[in-house]
Amino acid sequence: MRSNRSRNRSLSSLRSPHAARLLLLVGLVGCGSEPASPFARFERLPSVKQLVTVPLGFYLVPVPVGRGESIDDRPLHGQVQLEFELHAAVLPKHESWLAESYERHEGRLHDSVIQICRDTPVEDLLDPTLTTLKAHLTDTLQHYFPRATIERLHLNDPQVKQL
Repeated sequence: MRSNRSRNRSLSSLRSPHAARLLLLVGLVGCGSEPASPFARFERLPSVKQLVTVPLGFYLVPVPVGRGESIDDRPLHGQVQLEFELHAAVLPKHESWLAESYERHEGRLHDSVIQICRDTPVEDLLDPTLTTLKAHLTDTLQHYFPRATIERLHLNDPQVKQL
């Protein structure tokens, strides 16, 4: 009998106003964490005002042209030249480390950037936003700077010229 009374007291304690509020709070907050949204990283991206830029060199890259490629309906042949200044936008806490790391890896980094530019189709180099090129560069450069997240890449004054 005693066990029935203690069970009844437990059930009656759940009917109290405090217990009801607690249950409501647990229901609203939830017991576990929700799975992370696939867009969570983008929701936390810093604004441009919060970033600093670190120069990563000037590039003048001859790019071989494949058959059938053209600029403004003019067929291309031989090579085009891609010219730009490269800058990485990072949080201020990563600025000095990125600059030091760039100096240490400058030669290999330049070679990687040149190879990526040469492997990029001319059509993608003619894209005014250079989205594909920037994505490939960001992926590669992040390997050289594992402690500093590159938030954005800037290619200042990019130009593609027929050689």
